[in-house]
Amino acid sequence: MHPQIPLPLATVPSTSFDTFFTASGNENVVHALQAFAAAILDESQIYLWGDAHSGKTHLLSATCNAVAANGYRVAYLPAEYIESEGALEGLEECHLVCFDDIDTISPAAEIELFHCINRCRDKSVRLLFAAAGQAESLNLTLPDLRTRLSWGPVFQIQGLPEDQLQAALMHQLESRSLKVNNDVAVYLLNRFPRNITSLKEIVDLLDQASLKEQRKVTVPLIRQLIDEKVLG
Repeated sequence: MHPQIPLPLATVPSTSFDTFFTASGNENVVHALQAFAAAILDESQIYLWGDAHSGKTHLLSATCNAVAANGYRVAYLPAEYIESEGALEGLEECHLVCFDDIDTISPAAEIELFHCINRCRDKSVRLLFAAAGQAESLNLTLPDLRTRLSWGPVFQIQGLPEDQLQAALMHQLESRSLKVNNDVAVYLLNRFPRNITSLKEIVDLLDQASLKEQRKVTVPLIRQLIDEKVLG
């Protein structure tokens, strides 16, 4: 067993493969990441890209947690952590390192990331990257970084189709053991932004409110929470 370092996952609402709703076209991505996490995929790094709300952060953190559950040292770094001074030091001692939103980092952070990748590869650390676009299309100032990001398999995560949004929402509710009727899902979809990231945040708040109020999640409870500005 390897000592585990803290994961900066406080802002990630769902961090397991079980709570990820696999939209049509994403099955191969999820299977590859599960195999990667289980160390049965003979690859040292994977690069994911997709639009906002496609599930990149969820899949990165799910992979991290799956590896950490086996006692290995892991690290998940969103862009703001990559930018922090000294944040990339010592990551070569981990078993897996995940870098999120790398398309938003500064030129200075690009240099630090480039050297970190080299250190990690020298120590056979597995790497997982996520960005909004393919590596060759990113607005990076360091060509060698772009090259390194393309050294492993590249997967595009398909966004959630509109006709699967209700099923994805029900999946989120059920994954938190919230038993609801379809009218709850319809109400949420009509009342709140129709993207799964926002809806996950709403589900988290509903889960907390249900426990606090000791009530089932119903449309009347949602209306109450809106009036109380718990939901906005």
